[in-house]
Parts: sequence; structure tokens; C-alpha cells
Amino acid sequence: MTFYIQLLINGIALGSVYSIIALGFTLIFSVLKFSNFSHGGVMVVSAYFAYIMVNRFELGFIPMILITIVFGGLLSCLAQLIGFERLRKTKGSSMLFFVSSSNLGTLLQNIIILTFASSYYSYPAFFPKSFFQLTSKLTIAVTDVIMLLLSTVGILILMFILYKTRLGISIRALSMDSDTAQLMGVNVSMVMALTFFISGMLAAIAGILCGMKFLLYPQLKDLVMKGMTASILGGLGNISGALYGGLLLGLMEVFMTNFVGSSLQPACTFLFAIIFLIFRPQGISGKFVKEKV
Repeated sequence: MTFYIQLLINGIALGSVYSIIALGFTLIFSVLKFSNFSHGGVMVVSAYFAYIMVNRFELGFIPMILITIVFGGLLSCLAQLIGFERLRKTKGSSMLFFVSSSNLGTLLQNIIILTFASSYYSYPAFFPKSFFQLTSKLTIAVTDVIMLLLSTVGILILMFILYKTRLGISIRALSMDSDTAQLMGVNVSMVMALTFFISGMLAAIAGILCGMKFLLYPQLKDLVMKGMTASILGGLGNISGALYGGLLLGLMEVFMTNFVGSSLQPACTFLFAIIFLIFRPQGISGKFVKEKV
């Protein structure tokens, strides 16, 4: 029984990271109705930025997180201004959005490769202890605790913004009909920029958590595909669905890694996702959302 509880804890911790990635990915999809693959580029650049803050400027854990979150938000706004704002105003096709986001993601990844090469880096040990001993047979890694706490705080703040503030009302209005929202007095460009800023903040949190959980390497941005998978499982375009999908994906990966092995785990996870979507194509949230046309 203890073994399964341990797997459950590990799965929830990993799933919380996937949920953060999926939330940032889904937030943009819900507004612009396209898959923003530059989100992964923002995530990996923010992860390396945090590494620089810690190693070159010797910042502590909390200041590093706060500065990196702001950096991620600003970087995402810059990506939106360069890659998507003109396309949005001219009502460009979904293919143009896809190409622009893919190129931006690749550009950000290549900037990291040119700056840091393809070497692996790791954050220093922020905490004196590596594990908490819950019982004689049950432990939880300190990094997993931090991942859970940061993810939970980020999710709660996002939900508060979306459902308890005027900005959240504007974002949800844009997700339904941007033209009508503009006629109702919403500054679409400003709200869009703030939406990307929030998405970038989530990407920065995800980048830090992935750097703590794994290692820093330029291909870290490919984890955005995990976020995309989680958002599809949860219900593409649905914020709460992204949370559920991330947790489901994390639990699946941990349990399958232990029962079928790490080599077969990606194939089994992919197969499960296909079977799940055959029977419930709208995802857990039960909502169909179309891409931008």
C-alpha cells in the first residue's frame, strides 16, 4: 500500500508541473484559438535566465523566482508583439499563427544553444535536505514539495485573476468573441498583451520547476508537448481541463514507468491518450473548441 501511495505522491508532483505548462498553453489557445508553440521557447529561456540569476548574481531562491517570473512575462509579451499582434489585427489564418509560433520557439531555443551550447546544467542545491521522511517507508523529495507548492500558488492566482477580476472577465470575453468584446469597450490589444504576460509568468514557473526536476538543456522546450497533450486530455481551450489533464498525465507517466519500464512508458502513455480520446474526444472537461480559422 505504501508503494502505491509513494507513486501517487510522485505522480501528483509531476502532474502539477504538466498542469502549469498546460495552463499557459491553454490560456493563449482559449483567446486566440491557435497552438502557441513559442510557449516552450519562453519556458526554456526563463529556466536558463533563472540559472544565471542564481550562479552569476548569487540570488536566493525566492528573489530568483520573482525576477524570473517577471522576465518570463515580459519575454512572452515581446513574442506576442513580434509574432502575433499584426496577424491578429489582420485576421491572419491559423497556418500563419502556427508558423510564427513555431519559428519563435525555434529561435528562442537556438539562442540558448548559441549561448550555452548543448551542455547540461543544473541548479545548485537550494535546500539543506533532499527528502522528507514521512514514515519508515514513505518519503517525498523536497523538490516535489516545492513543485507542488509553486504549482498550487500559480494555479490559485490564475483562477483568482480569471474569475474574480475585471481582467479575467475581459480575457474570458475575448475567448468567446473578440469583436463583440471590443464593441463592449474592451481594449483588445492591452488585454491580449496582459494575457501573454500571464502565460509567460506560468512558462517561467514551469521552466524553473522542470530545471529543478530534470536538468537544464535546450530541448527542455519540447516539454511543451506534454502541456499540449495534457490540455487535449483535459479539454482543449478549457482552463480547468488543463489542470485535470496535467495531473492525469503525470500520474500515468509515473505508474507506467514503474509497471512497464521507462522505455515503454512513452508508447503506453500515447496509446492510452488515443484510446481515451476515441471514447471522449472532447476531453475531461466535455467542451469542444475549434482552432482559429
